[in-house]
Amino acid sequence: MPFLFLSRTSQIIFALLIAVLLTACGRSTTPTPPARNVFYEVQTVNRAAGGAAASPTTVAAASLNISVADKPILTPDLDARWSIHWLCLSDRCEFDQCVGTAQGAVRGIVSDRWLEVDRRVDWNEGCGKQTSWLSQVDQFTGEERYPSQQDRLFNFWAGARAGTAQRRIELEDGQLVNVWCTGPQQAEVAESGGWTTLYDGEVCYDVQTGMLVFMSYIKRWVFTGTFEGSDYERAYFGDSETYEQVLQTTNAELSFATTE
Repeated sequence: MPFLFLSRTSQIIFALLIAVLLTACGRSTTPTPPARNVFYEVQTVNRAAGGAAASPTTVAAASLNISVADKPILTPDLDARWSIHWLCLSDRCEFDQCVGTAQGAVRGIVSDRWLEVDRRVDWNEGCGKQTSWLSQVDQFTGEERYPSQQDRLFNFWAGARAGTAQRRIELEDGQLVNVWCTGPQQAEVAESGGWTTLYDGEVCYDVQTGMLVFMSYIKRWVFTGTFEGSDYERAYFGDSETYEQVLQTTNAELSFATTE
């Protein structure tokens, strides 16, 4: 059998490669679990007396006050309708006031977890055009998967039990819903021509599902720059817009309050 002769340099390189391969074999390759929506088996460790080895014991998650998603919070037949009132006091607006209806309905299910929800707004005759959005909402947590940048201040799906009940809001049929509210919230968006849009408002969500029940905000425009020989710094000339949206009906299991 022929012999393979290696130079001193080749022998060193070969030894290093073997050491690297041996190190890799002993390294853990267990992947890091995702941070959200992972289900674990819960175990506790009972420390034995007298120095005996501790033994793990499986226990029910309920006994540790851990919430387990055993059924969907929002179902594939989800349907909701909101009323909208909009008023503008500015020459910047095409219309002075409008009323409309927002509809939300499930188009389908993505990966047995995400509900694909169509949200559409229809305005009264002579007002704005119909607008629509497509959202994905976790049917077990009530959270929106990709909240739009446009709605970052007033999201429609905030997640179940994200807040404790602060007040009650009455629906069209007279039922009272327990809600928690985000307001007051403020934001500003820089526009062209020296204008800046200021937002002040709040959103109230159902405690049980995290669905939007009430939204209200006022939008103001302020101006910074020179106009007709005068300099202005965030000057407000009375240009404003108000918006209000209230849940009317839904087949979701909301946190209804008793009238007692």
